[in-house]
Amino acid sequence: MKTIYTLPGLKGFRRWYDYSCKQNTRMITKTAEDRHKILKFWWKFGAEAALAAYGAKRSTLYGWQKVLREKGLSGLSFGSQAPKNRRKRFVYPAITAEIRRLRLEVCPNMGKTKVKIFLDKFCRKNKLAVISESKIGRIIKDKKIYHHRQKYSYFGKIKTISRKKKERKPDHFQSEAPGELVEIDTVVRFVGRMKKYIVTAVDTYGRPAFAWCYDRQNSINAKDFFKKLEVALPFSVVSVQTDNGSEFHKYFADYLKERKIKHYWNYPGRPYRNGHVEKFNRTIQEEFIDQNEIWLSDMAEFNRRMSDWLVWYNTERPHWSLNLLSPVDYLIKNGYLSRMI
Repeated sequence: MKTIYTLPGLKGFRRWYDYSCKQNTRMITKTAEDRHKILKFWWKFGAEAALAAYGAKRSTLYGWQKVLREKGLSGLSFGSQAPKNRRKRFVYPAITAEIRRLRLEVCPNMGKTKVKIFLDKFCRKNKLAVISESKIGRIIKDKKIYHHRQKYSYFGKIKTISRKKKERKPDHFQSEAPGELVEIDTVVRFVGRMKKYIVTAVDTYGRPAFAWCYDRQNSINAKDFFKKLEVALPFSVVSVQTDNGSEFHKYFADYLKERKIKHYWNYPGRPYRNGHVEKFNRTIQEEFIDQNEIWLSDMAEFNRRMSDWLVWYNTERPHWSLNLLSPVDYLIKNGYLSRMI
């Protein structure tokens, strides 16, 4: 039977749910049923017959009978098979102190491979047994030997670093109207020894897209891009999803907050969760940027040509995801735009 978790996203719920299912008296394992069957056989035919038929000794039967009386049928299931007395890792305090010194004082958060080089010399000098690299890693994890960066003010006082929790898009989220979610990303291109940054955006419902080229990757330009995007889109934006790039902090994030637009941050290392704009990035590079890369040195001309291409992309180019309709035709067909516009 497939288990469906009805409260996704609640921390610890799945573990608690699995544990409660195991403790539920209605969930009887095959082991419990077999033991109950042997008990009934014993009650009917006696201990000698139970020993001959199932190999169950008298002490075992009385133990099962006691568990059945106290905990019910579910109590006859297998309990934890973990040993009562577990081995404990012994580490010389001098070795732990040396690892702590190396990772906190000599080189912050020095890796276990580098720690071993210095630790081997220390162990030989003090006539201690040399330990393996993997054991060093386990010691670091068990003792939590981690260096946390600290910032100091002009007066030498430690600054408290407050990290804001980034809001992530819910797993079950799906756009049902234009503007409910717009994905934004940045394409980087090299012109000689200079970098050019093309900021792109795609609405996840009707797939209308917008892009603009800048010579710097900062939050001021990202804010300027979003203002242009609001003018270009024929509908208001409700929420935005970006990666964790520096250009989407500071002024950009403050502007979204001012406009009361929800800002979702994508998970690091998971570009597929920002898939619509990632796909558009490939399309715009293959169909426009590669052919017009020579104009990147003149951003005004490049943006003018890209604007013309975007008009064609949004109004005429067919999309497989929209049943071979253009984004504008798709929005018109679904009643979100009028042909009179």
